[in-house]
Amino acid sequence: MATKTAGACAAAVQPRATRVGLTTITEVYSLTTTLSAGDVIQMVKVPKGATPVYVAVVGASTGVTNVNVGDGGSANRYINAYATSAAAVQQVINTAYVPYTYTADDTIDITVSAASIATVGGFVVLTATFTMDAS
Repeated sequence: MATKTAGACAAAVQPRATRVGLTTITEVYSLTTTLSAGDVIQMVKVPKGATPVYVAVVGASTGVTNVNVGDGGSANRYINAYATSAAAVQQVINTAYVPYTYTADDTIDITVSAASIATVGGFVVLTATFTMDAS
């Protein structure tokens, strides 16, 4: 189990936060190393007070890789068991329950739940749209 970091989650990068309206962040992570179950890829930073209203993931890999999309509090808060080999967009709009608002800075992560041996090669793309003015 390893934690990997996409460019949008680098230490010097601050989370984007427009106080009024929507903020959308899209990040691409290239699969250049073999993934194992339990690996976490930190994709985008979200600031305290952010309420995601849309999260989508799409990916393609040389092997079958099942991933969850969530955060530090819940690995599958947004998407559960998406197969990157399908290369179809999996998306969720945060309306199925009371929308989740972050009480501290966090990251939206991709967590590998299962991976075949040959997962080197491919990519995952995560898009998150959030608001800071939801009540």
